[in-house]
Amino acid sequence: MQFYTNCTHAKRISIAFVVVLFIATSIFSIVYAHVPLQGEGYGIEDAALIDDPLKSWVIYTEYKDARPLYYKFDLLANDRLRAGLLTVDKDFIPDLTIMGPGLPDDFGEHFHEEFEIPDGYGLLHIHGEKQENKVYEPFTPSSYYTVLDLDFSVNETGTYYLVVDSTTGSGKVGIVIGYIESFTLIEWLKVPFDVAFVHNWEGQDYLLILLPMIIIVVGGLLLNAYYFKLPLDVSQFLAFVGALMYFGSGAIILHQMIIALLGSNYDVLLFVTLIFAAIPILIGYLIIRKAIKPDLSIGQETLLLIYGLVGLVFWAGYIIGPLLVITSALIKLIKRKKT
Repeated sequence: MQFYTNCTHAKRISIAFVVVLFIATSIFSIVYAHVPLQGEGYGIEDAALIDDPLKSWVIYTEYKDARPLYYKFDLLANDRLRAGLLTVDKDFIPDLTIMGPGLPDDFGEHFHEEFEIPDGYGLLHIHGEKQENKVYEPFTPSSYYTVLDLDFSVNETGTYYLVVDSTTGSGKVGIVIGYIESFTLIEWLKVPFDVAFVHNWEGQDYLLILLPMIIIVVGGLLLNAYYFKLPLDVSQFLAFVGALMYFGSGAIILHQMIIALLGSNYDVLLFVTLIFAAIPILIGYLIIRKAIKPDLSIGQETLLLIYGLVGLVFWAGYIIGPLLVITSALIKLIKRKKT
């Protein structure tokens, strides 16, 4: 405790930064995160292919014109098949049908007589259930109605079909498939753009989604131009703009959190969202402290480079912000090498 009391202000911020990163890394494994997908088919012949049905995906699409949506994927015997449906429309209740080998061949009641059922296949037809309250999802953040969830192991190896239909009209539907939470490097870097797409699917305009960042970046530049009047060189200016974009990322998360909470019940996972919002804001603060200093030590310049790389890891600044910070640090390091 004595050590922390005697730290400089900058050291205190750095300690807080490390603590927040540790907490965020620790809780990330429990956050309900999926890789978004797009696409659909309207029959057996043009069913959209899901390459890895064990990996956790969400297909964000729309059911309309009473046309069932078809998807296909391959499973081995004893593979786990996890699927579910979610929607943002309270009165839209989609249903789910799984067709494949080894499933019941007593088709029973299903809504669409035009269902194309391959020879030798059976099916499971699950009715969606209307929900009164939305579920808060802290990772995006967003809120939605979970109308059904299916989880079982298949008995036979083969190609399986997932079909979405409804008798309650048209609506937005998210099709959850798989259970293994994993990201490739490209998928990880694309997360901010995928999240913006999800919010647009929910019904928000892209301008509304990006508005907090636009306000902060433009406002920060105007404040510096007309009030602070900091004499920034090229590398300082790049780091300054990058830091503003980091702030903007945190503001976007907080803005979306408020929107999500307005449509759902309070959830303790709100604190997960707050941590993910705090990370880019905190890194942005550390960057801006470096950006306004005319002379940095090689250690401080290296820290600036690290802040840029960490920004990529935690989706700060829509990739552009971290690249600006990294470029700023490299300019400073290259200049130092030449002198």
